Amino acid sequence: MTLRAAGAVALAAVLALGACGTTFVDQTVDTVDTSPDATTTTLAPVDRDAPIDELLAEIELLMFDLDQRITDEDGAVDTLARIDELWGSAERRIRAADPDDLFNFEQAIELARSGVERRRPADASKGYKIIADVSDAYLGRS
Repeated sequence: MTLRAAGAVALAAVLALGACGTTFVDQTVDTVDTSPDATTTTLAPVDRDAPIDELLAEIELLMFDLDQRITDEDGAVDTLARIDELWGSAERRIRAADPDDLFNFEQAIELARSGVERRRPADASKGYKIIADVSDAYLGRS
């Protein structure tokens, strides 16, 4: 048997044996309540014509505890989706009126995204600090 053939046999064995495994079903995990009495929270759609200060205030509020939501695995993805929706409205107005101010806002939003997507609460925390500072500075001079 050649070295190449031996390598192919070894690779096939590893792949075949690697597919074997034991599946465990955790009986202690709670199930989702699908009864008619179960409630869900639905946020109102973003008012695309809302004043910029309201949009930025809601973004800041949502980013305030985003780091903890990431840690607790408690709605961080939904919170980020809402932040992105709000930012879509705020961003177009800032771009039209003050394009030079976009960088710091975008930096804060990107940190929120990386915090949620990469499970890095510290990024979300930094994003909150930046959004709070740049929102205050932006609204203070607008």
